[in-house]
Amino acid sequence: MPVLPDWVNYHFPSKMHIELDCGPKCGSYIKNIGNRVLIVTTQKEMHNTTDLLVIKKSIEKTTDGVVIYDDIEVAASLKDLDTAAHFARQAQVNCIIAYGSYESVNAAKIISVLATNDLFADELILGNKPIKKKPIPLVVIPIMPLMGLECSPFCFVLDERDGMRKYYANQHLFPELIIVDSKIGLHMSSSDTAKTGTSILAAAIDSILSKYANDITNSSSLRAIELVAKNIIPSIRDPKNIGAKNALYSASLLAGVSQSVSSLGICFALSLAAASMTKLDVFQAMSIFLPHVMEYNLTSSANKYVMIAKSLDEDTNDISIIEAAIRAVEGVRKIYLELKIPQKLSEYEVKKIELPSIASTAAAFPFLDSLSRELPKNEIETILVAAY
Repeated sequence: MPVLPDWVNYHFPSKMHIELDCGPKCGSYIKNIGNRVLIVTTQKEMHNTTDLLVIKKSIEKTTDGVVIYDDIEVAASLKDLDTAAHFARQAQVNCIIAYGSYESVNAAKIISVLATNDLFADELILGNKPIKKKPIPLVVIPIMPLMGLECSPFCFVLDERDGMRKYYANQHLFPELIIVDSKIGLHMSSSDTAKTGTSILAAAIDSILSKYANDITNSSSLRAIELVAKNIIPSIRDPKNIGAKNALYSASLLAGVSQSVSSLGICFALSLAAASMTKLDVFQAMSIFLPHVMEYNLTSSANKYVMIAKSLDEDTNDISIIEAAIRAVEGVRKIYLELKIPQKLSEYEVKKIELPSIASTAAAFPFLDSLSRELPKNEIETILVAAY
């Protein structure tokens, strides 16, 4: 289920700015977008308040004012989004900044749309009512790589009525600008870096396996895989290795460009479902499911796996296509073994009785239309059992 019109093969409208320690200069970038600024961040994701205040001070110098909206504790509910959008309208803001991680970016995308349209969050996300007015321009400043979600035109919002994540995609959700400063990510622990890096791998591979993938999106995805493979271990061994960390941020953006044009797939669907129904977060779940999804798709996507194996620096000379495809799975597992990343749901206290419900929830996500072959619920359960 690609977001772009079916006659468009490639379109990515967002601007990107990648620069180390650019917080003091953010105001000079933001002033070209709006002069009444609202920074959206959740309380849980308000890491690096020092950097946030530097950014705020920089924006204050070049605009008419900036307010930090941090009333959302963890994940924004539909009600939280309506409240925040009302605040944005009352404050007459003309630029919204998402500062944070997964939850902050999800929330800010929807707030930017609701603030200019006569809609409630449930009408937009659940009722799929059309957007009649352009949203408030959105700037995303991620505090960690977000496997591409920082620049993609979709989001996942918590429906407090059933506790489930609801998928929403629209071209209007493309950010106006993404500002990447790897210095902001220095708070990340080794565990954060490991699960984030492997989730980028998963997102890039999901995009390659999409039936809407093309040579351009595959180039972005393969480069993302290469950057992660070369930099994830150095980034963990030396948390202050800015070069390695910057490469992970770049890999995330490349994965985001690719998924915006093609689509994410079964790995992401399983991860969203598991995150809704267990204590796993989306990044942990992506990390767990990736090897098992790759094994499931190995024979049906062998030619694509050969490209992945080469990006992982695996030797594919003088062997068959299937053997080369197997090297792709082995290359991912080598990274997991080096990082000592758990590869089973049972290691995260997920109960086996939950697997059928996770499968049902995953099967319902509309973006699974992008899979190159139909994946019935019983086959999804097969992947879950293998991952358990």
